[in-house]
Amino acid sequence: MIAFRTASKHDYRAIAALHAKSWQQNYRGALSDNFLDNKVVEERLTVWKGRLENPRQNQFVLVAEIGNEIVGFICGYIDDHQKYGTLIDNLHVDSNFIGRRIGERLMIDAAGLLKEKGRTSMYLWVLIGNTKAARFYERIGGNALETINDIDIGDCEITKTRYYWPDLEFISRLAH
Repeated sequence: MIAFRTASKHDYRAIAALHAKSWQQNYRGALSDNFLDNKVVEERLTVWKGRLENPRQNQFVLVAEIGNEIVGFICGYIDDHQKYGTLIDNLHVDSNFIGRRIGERLMIDAAGLLKEKGRTSMYLWVLIGNTKAARFYERIGGNALETINDIDIGDCEITKTRYYWPDLEFISRLAH
């Protein structure tokens, strides 16, 4: 059985490990091999320890668990962008559990949380080449708006596309 809950500060190691593994599996070619092979685990540990021990006021992190194992997570920042609303900064599901609608449920739960707070929109970025993620976001109503180059993760320039949900109702309806 899959349980969904808010992350606690004690979850940082498990979330960091899943995050690093996901990047190693899905971002090969987009991020440097040196970063993925030698730096990503420690870098994600540092990031997640900070995020969960000293969270930003607008941050939320939800996890999916099977037993005591975290198999997915979503992290967002409410009202991150004046035009696009809440940033979904991370959504990752363990590759062994893909196809069990964990990512969809995490998006539904995030949309529900945002609607409870009176928010109506959200967005996220998908690295070019991550076609599985792009197809998933399009299936759940995300609109591809723009593609840009940036240097905000790893150690090299990346190309990413903004996906936007101007209305969270579509995601909320997936739960029914």
